[in-house]
Amino acid sequence: MFNKNILLVTLGVALLLPASVSAGELLSLDKGAAKTINVKRNIDTVFVADTQIADYKVIANGKLVIYGIGRGATSIIAYDRAGNEIYNAEVVVNKSLRLLKQTIIARYPDEDIKLTNIGEQIVIDGVVSSEEIKDKVYRHVGEMLKKSKQRNTFELSGANGESVDPLDYTATYVFEDIINNLKVLTTDQINVKLTVAEVSSSFLTELGVSYAETNGKSIGGAGQFVNKILDFTAEDIVAVISASGNDSIGQVLAEPNLSVISGESASFLVGGEIPITVRDNDGISVTYKEYGVKLSMVAKVTDSENIRLSLLPEVSSIDKTNGVNSGLVSVPSLRTRKAQTTVQLKDGQSFVLAGLLTSEEQESLAKIPYLGDIPIL
Repeated sequence: MFNKNILLVTLGVALLLPASVSAGELLSLDKGAAKTINVKRNIDTVFVADTQIADYKVIANGKLVIYGIGRGATSIIAYDRAGNEIYNAEVVVNKSLRLLKQTIIARYPDEDIKLTNIGEQIVIDGVVSSEEIKDKVYRHVGEMLKKSKQRNTFELSGANGESVDPLDYTATYVFEDIINNLKVLTTDQINVKLTVAEVSSSFLTELGVSYAETNGKSIGGAGQFVNKILDFTAEDIVAVISASGNDSIGQVLAEPNLSVISGESASFLVGGEIPITVRDNDGISVTYKEYGVKLSMVAKVTDSENIRLSLLPEVSSIDKTNGVNSGLVSVPSLRTRKAQTTVQLKDGQSFVLAGLLTSEEQESLAKIPYLGDIPIL
C-alpha cells in the first residue's frame, strides 16, 4: 500500500508539468508584426486581455499566430480541451522599427547592427568596425526617431583652468531613451610624440620657418605663431639644437610621449604649482595655480585613416616683478604664452607650431617656443 501511494504522487506530478512549462513568457512585437507560437497540445480556447493591443489566430492544432495591433501590453492565455493552461504570455507591442532598420542596413551594409524596443527605449546592439561608425549609427537612430538630445564636446583648458573654444569634431550626442550597446571590433589608439623647445628667431629662420606667416589664431596673449606641415621632423630639430651646444640658440623644454584612445583627451605638465592666497569673510584660503610647460590635446582617427589633432600648448613662468603685495601677503604673477590649433595629419607625419614671441632681458633674445609632433597609429 505504501509503494502504491508513492506511485500515484509521482504520476500526478508528471501530469502537472506540461501545463506549466510555457507559463510566464515575455513576447515583444513591433506594431503590425506577428509571431508563430507552437505548443505541445491542441488549442481549444484562447483568451486575450486587450484585443486593441494584440490578437491571435489558430492556424493548426498546437499552432497559433499572435500579432501586434497597437502600442501597449496585454496577456494572452491558451487552453486545451480539458481546460488546462498550455500557453501564457505577456505581450508587449512597440512602435515599428521596420523603416529604421532598413535605413540603418542600407547605410551600414558591412556592420552588424541590431535594433530592439524595450518599452519607450530603443536598444542598439551589435559590433561595428570603428568608434566613428558607432557614433554615427547612434546619431542617425536618434535623429530619425526625433528624440531630444544633448550635445557634448571636449573643451581644452589651460594651466589656470581657462576654457577655450569647444572642438566641434569631437562632438557627441546623448539622445533620450536610446541605449547604445554597440561594441567596436578594434579601438584605434594614437601615440603622439612631442617636443617642446624654446629657440631664437634666427634659429627658425635658418630652418626656413617664417613666424610672420600666421595660419591659426593666438589666444590669451600677444604673439603670433605658425602652424605648418614641414618636411623635417622633431628629431631633426632636436639634433640641430643639441649639436649647437648653445642655450642662447635653443633648448628643449620637454619631450613627452602620449598615447590616447581615438576621440579622447590627454594632457601633461612639466613644472609645478604656486600657492595663491585669497582673503574672504572666513579668513585667508589658499589655492594653487599650475606653471611650467603644459599641453592639452584631443586626437581622433577619421574615416580616411587620417588623424585630427587639437592642441593647446602653454609655457608659463613665475613673474615676481609684476606680483601683488598687499603688505601681509605677496602674490607672484604668471607670465604665460599659449596657443590653440587643430590640424589633420597622416600616420607618421610631423608639424611645427611656432611663434608666441617674447623677450628675456637677461638674454636679450626674441624667443619662440614651438611644438614638433609625430602622431602614429
